[in-house]
Amino acid sequence: MSVPRLLVTLIAATAMVVSVKVSKPVYAAPLDRAPRATHHIVSSVDRARLEATLGVLTGQAPTTSGVTIPERGTTAGRLETRTYLTAALTAIGYEVEAHDYRSNGQNILARLPATVPTNEWILVGAHLDSVRNAGANDNGTGTACILEMAWVLRGLLDRRVNVLFVFFDEEERGLIGSYALAAKFAQEKMSLTSVHTIDMMGWDADKDRAVEIEQPDGGLWEYYNAANARHGLGLKLVRTSSGATDHVAFRESGFRSVGLCEEWVGGDTTPYYHRKSDTFATVDLDYLTSTTRLFTAVVVDLVSQVPAPEKQPFDPHESFPGRDHCGHGDGETLPLPD
Repeated sequence: MSVPRLLVTLIAATAMVVSVKVSKPVYAAPLDRAPRATHHIVSSVDRARLEATLGVLTGQAPTTSGVTIPERGTTAGRLETRTYLTAALTAIGYEVEAHDYRSNGQNILARLPATVPTNEWILVGAHLDSVRNAGANDNGTGTACILEMAWVLRGLLDRRVNVLFVFFDEEERGLIGSYALAAKFAQEKMSLTSVHTIDMMGWDADKDRAVEIEQPDGGLWEYYNAANARHGLGLKLVRTSSGATDHVAFRESGFRSVGLCEEWVGGDTTPYYHRKSDTFATVDLDYLTSTTRLFTAVVVDLVSQVPAPEKQPFDPHESFPGRDHCGHGDGETLPLPD
């Protein structure tokens, strides 16, 4: 399957910024439903842009500079990926920061400032690397989701919390990029009130649109459910204790964190995990779109300071089923053979 070049140009080269007219402050809306302005932000998540981004990330289409990215596991592949993401974020209107934590390791950051004075931050992120394959599901889907959120959230004109978009490097080698950034923010005593990461969101064979919410700390489980209802998304959310992905690094540094994934524990997950067959053609783009809308809805509500629902007694993460991602190691030698 190929991606039309026009769509690739749209996400990677256009300098247009989404704008939305806000008829009233988003924080004044009833808590049981989203106001029109924020609903428009969520519904503006675009399947075609997600498809175009994923096409570039998996080598189905070249970047606007003519470069093809067939894999994101080698040093060269990761460099080309960071170059593409930097160009795409710049085209949207962001100033891009590079977090160089070692000679061949670099996280990519972009900041969306609040429209009122605040030092509070929310982080949303995904790992940009793969094993030595196209890595469409793992984790082209998560990377495309975060880039799409960076696109649409600029249209939210009343922002009461700062947002930090992060593309982590070297997750497949043992969360190296996320551990380095979490340690940096902890040392700086950054006012980071929640961290949200997404990893593998492209497989939904039974079409139930279920999303696993991994280790939701401090009321985040209730908040995801409330946003799901408030924006009328109607997705099935399942709590799990899965780890071994980027949210773990931030939780260990003391930050409230959560992860999003397809049904990794439930079993409705890609059969091509860490294999050469993890390609663009295997990704369910409708499912990726619906989950990106959920993720966007949560961040819209957090940034708009929609009050959290009443906290329920906290159930320890270990009381829920979990399954750690396996195969972390040398991204130069993976994937497994088909």
